[in-house]
Amino acid sequence: MHKFMKHGSPEMKDKILDKIKNSIQLSSNDTLLDIGSGDGYYSSRFAEICNKVIAIDNYSGAFKSKFYGNQKIETVCTDICNWIENADLSKVTRVFFSNSFHDFLCQGVILKKLSAGLPGTAYLYLIEFKLDTMFGPPKNIRFTPEKLKAKIEPFGFMQEAFVDLDTHYFVSFKKT
Repeated sequence: MHKFMKHGSPEMKDKILDKIKNSIQLSSNDTLLDIGSGDGYYSSRFAEICNKVIAIDNYSGAFKSKFYGNQKIETVCTDICNWIENADLSKVTRVFFSNSFHDFLCQGVILKKLSAGLPGTAYLYLIEFKLDTMFGPPKNIRFTPEKLKAKIEPFGFMQEAFVDLDTHYFVSFKKT
């Protein structure tokens, strides 16, 4: 039970970043969209490298976190399902979901907009809960890696990397 007590901690997120860093090739030219940014930890780490991070979360209290202190992070408090409809994604080169994609009722709308709006060199990164993880969202809304791939690839993305994490997994898709 002890390993579950640290879920969501900066230490746990650092371990995840260590394991996926070779699959996420960020540069100072990148603009990253962090959808469901939560406490902003990942946004803050990405902002150390990227030109700009756009952190989107529906809960305004999340933006009070110390992790949002970097000037390169733009915060947007809104429902992604509404925001994405009119979003200009032409300069976004990386899109990141950490334990959030499964929560959105508008997954198809998000993927369609990302497919149409992102430049040809864009990447989509997702961290999701494994089905057998003892905590997290209800199992009926979780994705197996195969189901996630089947959901995303029809929208013009090709899986490039998969990293098995302890209680989660990471998948990288490149826009084709």
